[in-house]
Amino acid sequence: MKARIRYLKKKILYMVLFPMRVLPIRKNRIILHNDLGLKYSDNPKAVAEYILANYPGQFDVVYPVNDCSKYQWLEERGIRTVPKKSISYFYYVMTAKVFLTNSGGYSYLPLRKSQYVINTWHGGGAYKKCGIYMYEDTPTFRNDLKMAAQKTNVMLSTCARFTDAMTDSLLIPRSAFWNIGMPRTDGIMAPDENKRREVRSQIGIKENERLVLFAPTYRKIEDNYFNDSVAIDYGIDSKRVCKALEKRFGGVWRFAFRLHPLVVNRDKMFQREVLNLSDYEDMQDLILAADAMINDFSSSMWDFMLTGKPGFMFAVDLQHYIDTTEVYTPVSEWPFPKATNNDQLEKNILEFDEDQYRQDCRRHYEELGGCETGETTRLVCERIYGVCF
Repeated sequence: MKARIRYLKKKILYMVLFPMRVLPIRKNRIILHNDLGLKYSDNPKAVAEYILANYPGQFDVVYPVNDCSKYQWLEERGIRTVPKKSISYFYYVMTAKVFLTNSGGYSYLPLRKSQYVINTWHGGGAYKKCGIYMYEDTPTFRNDLKMAAQKTNVMLSTCARFTDAMTDSLLIPRSAFWNIGMPRTDGIMAPDENKRREVRSQIGIKENERLVLFAPTYRKIEDNYFNDSVAIDYGIDSKRVCKALEKRFGGVWRFAFRLHPLVVNRDKMFQREVLNLSDYEDMQDLILAADAMINDFSSSMWDFMLTGKPGFMFAVDLQHYIDTTEVYTPVSEWPFPKATNNDQLEKNILEFDEDQYRQDCRRHYEELGGCETGETTRLVCERIYGVCF
């Protein structure tokens, strides 16, 4: 029933917006749409920054957000902000030449063939299933997915398995896929040490301190695709983790956590002594700043794997996840050392084998057919320029 109601709402909105097709398209207008929390982050941010630096004054860049008052500084830099799903938002969308998104948000838009949609997606590798595998494979839900698939001109891919999976799951034609990686990974494949120091200073990490980032993904209420995304009691012992890291790698370690941007219960159950970075907008900055990472089922594992820095997997509900969540790549093949309790996590840290870890990461990347280029942002922006001019 939820799928039918969702589909019906989209069809109604499509018809309501249809008269806006008479508005003239501005050839230099682009929408950079971060569908995950509407923050200035992820792939849309990477594209925006490159355009500002390399195409000054040539594009009318529009960035939808929830609260424009929080992003006045973007306006000052030359990026127009508009409230998501406002009248002005729909005006700019329907008059834009390019609509770039990291997830969706365009299936219900009555876009014209002369408009160009680029979907960068928001996760590397091929892990949690989505689309028809996250709900139920019904004609209604397939029609819902096709509304977006038929409008997608380009879908970025980080690996061959992702391309295969999304062709099946989201019904996007294989011809739309561009296997060049994600814009957001460029900065971690060729890290800027000055930027790293800047971020670490901003979040309160001293020069003599090392940072471990715990970045778990969300859980769905009752494992239902359409329910809210929530945090749980993850059960990790931050003090024990830091002691193990200090013993294995040396130095003084700080423990930080960052919840997924779509989690609704953001004040959930973390100890006061840890650093809460859930409101820090850009995960890529934190990956750059961290010296090690712990995650559970988040595709941020793919990004962190590209850095070569130590990564670990911790999930007290690992078996429940395996039993209830369909994945494209079995959890047993994921490259991070795995733990379901603090004893195992401590052991994995103390016995961390750097050579074996690098081999596992390399094998995983090759098995999935990784195609990160480190130049994705440039390639995407050149494509945008070619489409617009």
